[in-house]
Amino acid sequence: MFRLCVDLATKGFLPEREEDIAAPPNRNEREKLAFRLQWLFRHHLIPADLEELAACIREDGNDGAHEGNLTQAEAEDLLDFTIVLLERIYTEPGRVAAARQRRLERHNPP
Repeated sequence: MFRLCVDLATKGFLPEREEDIAAPPNRNEREKLAFRLQWLFRHHLIPADLEELAACIREDGNDGAHEGNLTQAEAEDLLDFTIVLLERIYTEPGRVAAARQRRLERHNPP
């Protein structure tokens, strides 16, 4: 479940057209999550400080998706990475935008 969530959340970071980027992702990087994450880190499209946490996706995510034999610790690693990634992708930009709007409203009252 975590692996699928990360898979869906990261697909949108890939360029739609290969002409839009000097080193476009290859087929494996587009289709396979572990390779896609490496490509996204290499091109600084997701925060580099998450790369160490992302190892659990390759190490444990496939086992959970295909074998169904995760330990509690492995599942918690996947949960931690997924939550942090989603917060960085979706929550933090919204918080920054809200803070920016509040600042504008404080300095430009109606």
